[in-house]
Amino acid sequence: MARPKNRYARAQARARYRKPKRRNTSLPWIVAILVIVVAGVLLIAVSRSDRTASASPRVGEHWHAQLTVFVCGSEGPQDPAPEFAFSTDGSQVGVHTHGDGFIHMHPRNSAESGENATVGRYVDYQGYDIDEDSFELWGDIGTKRNGDECPDGQPGEVRWAVNGEEMSGNPADYAPQDGDRIVVAFIPDGQEIPASPDLTQTQD
Repeated sequence: MARPKNRYARAQARARYRKPKRRNTSLPWIVAILVIVVAGVLLIAVSRSDRTASASPRVGEHWHAQLTVFVCGSEGPQDPAPEFAFSTDGSQVGVHTHGDGFIHMHPRNSAESGENATVGRYVDYQGYDIDEDSFELWGDIGTKRNGDECPDGQPGEVRWAVNGEEMSGNPADYAPQDGDRIVVAFIPDGQEIPASPDLTQTQD
């Protein structure tokens, strides 16, 4: 009876000897996955940084954005902002206009570059004001507040669009991109925002 038992024991021993040892292959895979994830995160961060850096004008660059204002049912746009190169405090500014309907953006310092080169800064330099509820602008435009009536008796409200797409929020916070067409309109709710006209820059 001992012989079969020994034969069984010998078979088990041979099976253990022939069975390949299990290698710990999970660690290299984990390391490789971590490296890929970290590299991907770094690439995304660099890409976003590059887009942010190029999303608004830097000192030394010269960008342009068209700004047009419509009020109620007027047949055409209001007169553009008059030419200015100095703010109300007498300092020379790099966000200005030549009276041609364009915001000229060639920042002189970091305070008016990048995300600081906004519609609000452009308006403020001239001593005017704009937000999502009202605006006070140049010439005959004057002051308009949400709820004020247009000549046809309908209440108007401040609405704005960029490149034909209606936007929400405060237009003063918008940092124009090079070549943008911005329309600010005081019109009744439901009325289509007028299209931006074709204007020509008088100066670079």
